[in-house]
Amino acid sequence: MYDFMEYCLRRYYRASGWNEDNQYSHLCATSRDFQAPHGLSLRLSKLPSTVFKTTTTMNALPVLEGSLGYLFTSRPLPIDDSASVRFRHLVDRFRIICLDHSIREADQWAEYDAKGKRQSDYLLCGSLNLANARLEALFSRRISKHRQFVISGISDPASRAASHLSTQLQYDKGKYCAEVSFSTDDGLIGVRGLYNFGRDFDESYQDMLREGRERRRRQGKELDEDKAIEEKFEKDLLQQKDKAAGPSPRAGFDRTDYLGEEPAEEWTMPSERIRGYWSVGAEVYYSATEKLGGVSTGLRYRTLPPLSPAVPTTDDSESEPTATSSKARYPTSTAPEHHQNYIPITITQTLNPIMGHVSSSYAAQVHPDLGLCSRFDFNLYSYDSELTAGVEWWIRERKGGSSDQPEGVASNSNKAAPELFPGVPDEMLKAKQVILDEEKQPIVGVIKARLGVHSGLALMWEGRFNKLLF
Repeated sequence: MYDFMEYCLRRYYRASGWNEDNQYSHLCATSRDFQAPHGLSLRLSKLPSTVFKTTTTMNALPVLEGSLGYLFTSRPLPIDDSASVRFRHLVDRFRIICLDHSIREADQWAEYDAKGKRQSDYLLCGSLNLANARLEALFSRRISKHRQFVISGISDPASRAASHLSTQLQYDKGKYCAEVSFSTDDGLIGVRGLYNFGRDFDESYQDMLREGRERRRRQGKELDEDKAIEEKFEKDLLQQKDKAAGPSPRAGFDRTDYLGEEPAEEWTMPSERIRGYWSVGAEVYYSATEKLGGVSTGLRYRTLPPLSPAVPTTDDSESEPTATSSKARYPTSTAPEHHQNYIPITITQTLNPIMGHVSSSYAAQVHPDLGLCSRFDFNLYSYDSELTAGVEWWIRERKGGSSDQPEGVASNSNKAAPELFPGVPDEMLKAKQVILDEEKQPIVGVIKARLGVHSGLALMWEGRFNKLLF
């Protein structure tokens, strides 16, 4: 489970539209080993305001120590309390990536705010260990829409060797992402890059860029459009007053391009082929102190959720339905229960030619509450190998009795089911409805297990009890 500072950092990246999944360092995020906690630790966090947060940590085992932390953001960052926060957002898990949604989120960041001032999103956080005065700090600054600067450091009075400073300059264009990093520890300099390609990626990327340009153009003309609409309504009202029995003020009003709506066209169903894309990346690093360097390469294939058909919407003021879009919609939900007919799959392959290390992994979300992963590591020089399998099982809140749902709602759904699916047995429909109802229950925990040939067995249970997260 993420600690409070790491969770706030991830929420800040999402709020500002920065996509962490497009970085080379997150290429194998689905197959990473979970870290089992050691000892006993208690964390208490407070939310004084939307831009300032504090946290206190106390460790009882193996040694008694504590720390104080703070976090400040330039933009408001609403955080729910431990009783209402979504549990999936707190845990490092197998993630369903909606690539189209990620590209759309990157367009949220604006260079100028509503007052015309230059936007400068930043985050500052730090923690101080009360036992040895060890200080850890991180500063993240959004330079532009596609560039971000991150600097982090550790100051340890007890050991000068442990004190270091690291900087990263990241450039994310969506199609590709590049990173340049430097660390005072051994004078390490590194360059990373990740490039995405594939038919589905190219189509989604171009559509999202086109959508972003249209959105910015509409925002630039927002005042002019509002003024024109007001003048048109005023003109229609004057014409109505002049005529004793005239048409409605909204008669003849063309809704095409009104508030971004598009003309209605034929409703088409998406194809049933598997959508996916490839990512290839590499990293080159060099240590000025050790006079040594290294290189690593990686390849990833990831499936994408199928496109959703354009659903016609009905306007209250008109009797006929109006389709808001003529194209299949891009999915925006990353919750597994929202993708019943889709099995997310991620395949990765990494190679470090200097060290001779090769790693292959296969991960899949076979059920909304069950994820599986296997990984095979092999060394070309020593012939050492390791086979590891992992599983994560999400625990949902048990459904209460029939009193939780009104009888009228249940009866209506039961009556509507045969009408929607004629010819399907009632027993099958009821069983399917029970499964869907169970998947709608809130998540209260997750059990993770890992079994390796040499590493052995590891188990971890993370959950929530009332307002306590463990």
